[in-house]
Amino acid sequence: MSKPMSMKTTSRARSLKALLALAFIASMQPALAQEARPLIEIRGADERLEENIRALLAVSSERCSTELRRLNRLLPQVALNVERAAQALGYYRLEQNNQFSRTANCWQLDIQLTPGEAVRFGEINVNIAPDPTRPLEQNDPFATLLGSLPIQTGTQLDHSEYENLKSSLSAIAVENGYFAARFTRSELRVDVDENRADVTIAFDPGERFRFGAIRITPIEALSQRFISRFLPFAAGEPYSTEMLIELRESLNNSQYFDEVAVTPQLNASQVANANGVREVPVNIDLSMRPRRSWSTGIGVTTDIGPRVTLEHEDRYLNRSGHRLNSDIALSPLDQRGNLTYNIPLSEPSTESLSFSTGYVGQNNDTFIADTFKLGVSYRSSVDPWLLGQDWLQNIFINYQNETSEINDVKEQSDLTITGINWTKTIADDPIYPTKGWRLFTQVSGASSALFSDLSFVQLYGSAKYIQSLGVGRLLLRSELATSIVGGVEELPVSIRYFTGGDQSVRGYKYGTLGAKNDDGEVIGGKHLLTASIEYDFPVRPSWRGAVFYDAGNSFADYTRLSLNTGVGVGIRWQSPIGPIRADIARGLDDGGFRLHITMGPDL
Repeated sequence: MSKPMSMKTTSRARSLKALLALAFIASMQPALAQEARPLIEIRGADERLEENIRALLAVSSERCSTELRRLNRLLPQVALNVERAAQALGYYRLEQNNQFSRTANCWQLDIQLTPGEAVRFGEINVNIAPDPTRPLEQNDPFATLLGSLPIQTGTQLDHSEYENLKSSLSAIAVENGYFAARFTRSELRVDVDENRADVTIAFDPGERFRFGAIRITPIEALSQRFISRFLPFAAGEPYSTEMLIELRESLNNSQYFDEVAVTPQLNASQVANANGVREVPVNIDLSMRPRRSWSTGIGVTTDIGPRVTLEHEDRYLNRSGHRLNSDIALSPLDQRGNLTYNIPLSEPSTESLSFSTGYVGQNNDTFIADTFKLGVSYRSSVDPWLLGQDWLQNIFINYQNETSEINDVKEQSDLTITGINWTKTIADDPIYPTKGWRLFTQVSGASSALFSDLSFVQLYGSAKYIQSLGVGRLLLRSELATSIVGGVEELPVSIRYFTGGDQSVRGYKYGTLGAKNDDGEVIGGKHLLTASIEYDFPVRPSWRGAVFYDAGNSFADYTRLSLNTGVGVGIRWQSPIGPIRADIARGLDDGGFRLHITMGPDL
């Protein structure tokens, strides 16, 4: 009576066993496939030759089940692939012996090589036609390449280097408007008996096209005349892709535009102008960012405590691109407010004139100061003597009225400070660089003959350097400053030098290190010296650990130089807006521990 039920159960059990067996076999397939694979042994070749041979061997795609008889029929093809791979690297006297055999689960190919002596480059002639004897000017697009060819007489022949040379000539031609360029001769002649390969290239760039009409899409917010100031080229100048990229970057970095499209009209360049010169028109399409922007922020650092900020920006007050910026930052120890009116000049991406006014209130354990400022500054990109290219220069005149109190001594001063500074930053990544540096140097001063209560000169410089080292990064920073003035007490508090805090000597409270008076009270210094060495390393994704050593102080004169030091450990979170750092530091001179929290870019 129970038989039908038993038969049904047995059938189900068999089906289940079959499914389990199939699942087991399927799960074993990756492991079996991983174990059973062809083995190709290459002996007698250096690393580069072996890599090239493996890249060209078509037989490596043959299945493990391929019969030995079929594999042996592929030996001529194997020999041809090996020969081509070797000749590509200059081995024209190669001897080879190849053999297939079976292994337990697959097949094996043994390649035994005797490469012989490699062919080397001999005479190299690269001429830019139609006049191969014409001297190349320094700004000639081909001058750099021809002055330092990637192939040199006596080096080992590499066919890819020869082809890369030809590709480089073609690329330079296209990037600089030689759209009809062609090779009239390109020859790599190999003499196996002499082990020598001579190169002869004749390259005719043809006519160089020029920039044609520059059409800027009309926009209401900014005038065509103002936008034209961003152009690094004019109609009629030689065509250059680099100039187009520079234009696009300048427009993007100007903060006026939401979208930027710079498009050369290459199809239109087929028609010559009235003088017979072929031109490439350029279209510039722009869309504006919103005119006004408001932003607020809340942050905290151990130097000044919690801080609230409010910023307003009017990006284009008029069609000439004038800007108005205002910001307020409030914290228990530091209160600031600024209003700046900015006027772009003839090169608006790098040149501007700014008028500003502001207030700074400071109240810390060392001093209290209230400073009102009024100033004008001129910013431009320059190449200072001995400093190299692409520095940002700022020339300024600031009037400031200051009321301060330090060690129960109250002071009031009026100063008109004139100065100039230079800044340059190089980084492989703006938010988290693994290699880069930043330099800042400034000369400033005032004269009692020009609306100031005293005369002084100050020299200041700071440097930061980042370099990847092992699994982490090495970070170095330093500050050096000096004042030419009678005594420390003559300087207003706001322009004296103090150290200690998040950005100086960690392990000490903000502004508590400096020159002292006869009563042992900190009064700030005429001179400044700080240095720091730090190493950070990954501990998990987006998190890094750090160890550091800081030293520094400000002092009244060079004969009383005494540096305070601090050591510590920290943790960094690589947030989307930049690093956020938390450090625990111990001041080695007073035995205290302090927590330092900072945020912002490393450079």
